[in-house]
Order: sequence, then C-alpha cells, then structure tokens
Amino acid sequence: MTALLQEDPGFEILTARPAAADAAPRTPLPDVVLIEDVPTVPVDEAVGPALRSPGETRATRALIVMENGRTDRVFGYLRLGARSFVTVDAVPEVLLAAVRATARGEAFLTHDAARRVIDTALPHGPEDVSPPAGPTTPLTVREREIHALLAAGRSNAEIAEICGLSSKTVKFHVSNILRKLGMRNRIQAVVHAAHLCGQGTAA
Repeated sequence: MTALLQEDPGFEILTARPAAADAAPRTPLPDVVLIEDVPTVPVDEAVGPALRSPGETRATRALIVMENGRTDRVFGYLRLGARSFVTVDAVPEVLLAAVRATARGEAFLTHDAARRVIDTALPHGPEDVSPPAGPTTPLTVREREIHALLAAGRSNAEIAEICGLSSKTVKFHVSNILRKLGMRNRIQAVVHAAHLCGQGTAA
C-alpha cells in the first residue's frame, strides 16, 4: 500500500510516528492514518496511539485496513470514532478513493463492511422508518439513483464518479434526499432504503 501511494504525487508518506520522548523534531501530523486491524489487538489499543497523541490540536482521520471485516471489530472502531474501512486486498482504485474520502472527512466503507453494519443495525432499529406523515416532495430520478447508491454503501466520492458529478453536487443531492425523506443523517437514509428493498418496494 505504501508503494502504491508513493506512486501518486498527491500523497506524501510519513513514517510511523515515534514516541513523544523520541520525537526530535516532531513528525508532522498526517491527514490520514492507515491502521492495520490485528484481531489479537483490542481496537482501542490499535486506534488510541494514532488518534489521541498528546498535544494534537486537530483530528487525525483513521482508515482501518481489515482482512475479514469482523462485525464486532467494525463496530468497535466505529464507537472510537473511525469512519473509514478498506480491505487488505482492495484494488488500487478503491484504496486511493478510500484515502481521499477519509482525508475529506467522509465515511468510506467497502460493500462488505456496509452490508455487515446494515444487517446488524437493522433488527435494532424502529419498525416504522417511513418519512413523517404530511406533504412531501417525491425524489427526482437522479435523487432516486443516488439514494440507491447510498443504500449500497457507496461514499460521496464513489457516487460522484459513478454518476459523473462533482462531490459538491453529490452533497447537494444527499442533503435534498435527507430533507425530502425527513431523515437526520445518511445512516437513516440507508436503513430506510434497506427497509423498502426488504418490502420489495423500489427505493
């Protein structure tokens, strides 16, 4: 992964940050930290040193590199603030998209991780996830397309690439979708879409 990222002029690779006592001079804060998921290491120990170093004044974004995407570990990382996941065998295009999305502060989940999160969360959600009663504006064709991509676990960057849109335009459409559906965030929109698909209703 390091070799792949080094080939792209848009990335600068920093070495692993040394302990504070050895840092002279201090290693610059990275925009993204790639953290390898080791099943024998508790998730808080894996994430803690990278994201909670003494004296940091800005949030460092974590991209978790996983081998099998165990649901318990994915949720463990989510609870600690991580929002991006990629598999060790990810193709170059997916890895580069994951790093860029993480640097922008977006969530990035592979299809498998998104499916695991949805399958685990859905049984614990409310039975009725329909939009609030009252007059609503139907989704446009483009909005329905983006809504379906959200349900598939696609990030804003992936949606922009698939639809041939800018990231700014995708964010605009996502905001409209949430407003029209009466949802507070994209997770609710994903669960709503999954619920409709389970009923055999087109999203």
